[in-house]
Amino acid sequence: MKGNILGIFFTILSGVLIALIVLAYGRSDRIAPEFRFSALNLTYNSETTDNDLLEGINAYDSRDGDLTQRIVVEKVVLNRDAGTAVVYYAVADYSGNVTKQSRVFPADIKDIDNNGDAVDVMEDGLFPDMLSGGEIEAGEESSEGDSATGASTENEN
Repeated sequence: MKGNILGIFFTILSGVLIALIVLAYGRSDRIAPEFRFSALNLTYNSETTDNDLLEGINAYDSRDGDLTQRIVVEKVVLNRDAGTAVVYYAVADYSGNVTKQSRVFPADIKDIDNNGDAVDVMEDGLFPDMLSGGEIEAGEESSEGDSATGASTENEN
């Protein structure tokens, strides 16, 4: 008899716990915040800071409200061929939901080359022989990148 009472008690307790878990899951914030961009007349150059890149962008969440102060610039990728800089933003709400988005700005390539800038470079010829389909002869080093690492690429033919 005592075993039946314990069995019934644990069954009811399990049902109550399942109901609480379902209720908590249903009330949890699973909606990611959203970005809102406004027009910004900015040309990316060597003097552009993260604060400059954060102008004209806001973040809102349905539960947490305005999250603009939580926006971060993840990275900037420079596309020399197109003369643009792609800026990657991220924001997280207080529940841990994350949104990432990018924005493209025109870039002053000459200024960046003359004054230097520590951005990632896209399609800048880091591996020129891979992009052009060319091969490096045995014992030769490519003009960029390989001499800094001491690596050389050999043709196996």
